Amino acid sequence: MKDMTMNDKPPTSPTADSAAVAATKDVDVIAQRFRDAIAVFLTIMPDLLTYDARQIRRIAASAKFADGLIRPAITMTTYSSAAKQRNLFDAYEGEYAMALREEIGPLMLQLESFVADVQFTILNKLAIASVHALQMYKWAQHAAAQPDGAELHSYVAEMERVVLRALNRRKRRSAPPAPEPAPQPPAAQGFLATNPGSQEPSEPEDVADSFDQALDDAGKK
Repeated sequence: MKDMTMNDKPPTSPTADSAAVAATKDVDVIAQRFRDAIAVFLTIMPDLLTYDARQIRRIAASAKFADGLIRPAITMTTYSSAAKQRNLFDAYEGEYAMALREEIGPLMLQLESFVADVQFTILNKLAIASVHALQMYKWAQHAAAQPDGAELHSYVAEMERVVLRALNRRKRRSAPPAPEPAPQPPAAQGFLATNPGSQEPSEPEDVADSFDQALDDAGKK
């Protein structure tokens, strides 16, 4: 089997009717809708801060007193003339902060769940396509060895390098134990609620098993 050369390297420019062009157009529509939604999100909260990892511990240390102190401070400022005169506490800011947590906090958990679902969907799509690609590679190995299989040599050589690298990595290190599944946010409500009937079926365990089996098969000569 010959290796890939500059002369027989597979073409990289997709034609107008290729799968790459069609897929890109479909994903561009999804991406633009996400960009539009994000642009709206960024305008919703007028006093939005940029997350600062250097400040989060200090802020969290102070925020832990919210439950016990903010409500009494609001009451004191509202009904005590002496507290009003001192003007040490802004009752509106206290009410605003508590309302943000009570009303906006749960919505952010829904967004976190949605983001996790999107990431999972992307990963699942990649896993399924990878299994199919390994199956294609296994077929191409056989087809390239036939008298009329010369046109497949460069494709097989490129895929073979990837498969061998993956097999070598698996041999050099044993697989770590599977991590415990991360706790999921509460079930989403409203426009982000999960609709079991609208989700595309996925079988992550079957996909993982299929991938391992296809990778092992692809490594066998």
